[in-house]
Amino acid sequence: MTELEHALVALGGELEFPPTPDLVRAVSGRLQRRRWRRPLVLAVAVAVVALAIAMAVPPARSAILRFFHLGSATVEQVQTLPPAQQRPITAGLGPALVREDAEMAAQFGIRLPKGVAPQQFYAQPGMISTVLRADGKPVLLSELKGDQTVLFKKFASPATSVQPVDLGEFGLWLHGGPHVLMWQFNFGRVHRVETRLAGNVLLWLDQGITYRLEGDLDKSQMLQLAGQITR
Repeated sequence: MTELEHALVALGGELEFPPTPDLVRAVSGRLQRRRWRRPLVLAVAVAVVALAIAMAVPPARSAILRFFHLGSATVEQVQTLPPAQQRPITAGLGPALVREDAEMAAQFGIRLPKGVAPQQFYAQPGMISTVLRADGKPVLLSELKGDQTVLFKKFASPATSVQPVDLGEFGLWLHGGPHVLMWQFNFGRVHRVETRLAGNVLLWLDQGITYRLEGDLDKSQMLQLAGQITR
């Protein structure tokens, strides 16, 4: 210890200081009020920043989109598509129903564009579908409730482009080459899977519901139709 340090230590012993306030109690009170929200805020902020950075880097974006879980849907890019056939867009969805019966079977109500009144609906517990007409073309609308028993998985080949879109809480736009759609129905012990080839698809999540539009429309047409559904 230098002479200066010795002098400062000695001086400190001779000085009188006012009583130290109870800083621990005051600070801990404030921390208790903020503690419940700080981890959540930090976690959300970190996740958003990390995702934004990753999506800005092409290799990272490609890796993320090779396997993506969105609500009741999973999108996986594979080199070789599993076996599937070209089938009608309503294949495997069950018999056609009127809206009231379909909503009762699905256990929730369907959201439709304003002024649209389809006559036929298809439903399973947790899922309801119908065919809309947009620009003179049929478009399959499916809505899935996240806490129910229907899931669908999409296998996309390298020819299929998977792009994030700003829609609802998060959205994906699939176009280009065909991809395989796999519906998975679970009713108690019964497990049933339906597969078929699918075309252009817009997926998005909004307030616990997974929305899916499929049809021969381009991205702008799909987004316009989606905006009328979850407006």
